[in-house]
Amino acid sequence: MIIANLGEAVHERKERSMRIFINPGHALGGAPDPGCVNPALTLRECDLALTYGSLCGKYLEAAGLEVKLLQSHNLYGEAPGYPCVVDAANHWPADIFLSIHVNAGGGRGAETYCYDLQGAGGRLAACIQNQLVKTLSPFDAGYKDRGVKAHPSFCVLRNTTMPAVLVETGFIDSEDVNLLTRHGDDIARALARGVTDYANFLASA
Repeated sequence: MIIANLGEAVHERKERSMRIFINPGHALGGAPDPGCVNPALTLRECDLALTYGSLCGKYLEAAGLEVKLLQSHNLYGEAPGYPCVVDAANHWPADIFLSIHVNAGGGRGAETYCYDLQGAGGRLAACIQNQLVKTLSPFDAGYKDRGVKAHPSFCVLRNTTMPAVLVETGFIDSEDVNLLTRHGDDIARALARGVTDYANFLASA
């Protein structure tokens, strides 16, 4: 993560609402990169992520936070001609970066990535992971808590200037698919509550 001047950032945030940048994973419309797919159910990660992100943004706005959403496969300049996700978040500037994804590989459950487990991103990731598991596991006991994990090589975690997380909400090719398709609103609400839990922590610190 690129570290900004923390004192200036905190002072500026106190003068305005917290800004949340939401990045539904992969390409808008699925071309050229739809992310993970489930051909049997005609499901694509890009579509699910956009649904969750759009709903999450509405709930965060209702809570008084500012939201911007951008879905693009140009994360850090690798696809010129498309909006650049990292640049848009940094230039706004956002206070929190939330990248929303769906996993594949036949596993179960949620996992949330951050740049550094001991940093602000680690606390944000823990808040979101906790809300996802607490919300979805009552619907399906097989939905696992796969934990919070550091992954500093992820582009959007390494190059953003604010606490950033990448959330894998579940597996598109396992029994998780029932949760992903039937409980999208619950997923969005859980993501939003995770963000507000983190915001409330900052406000009380």
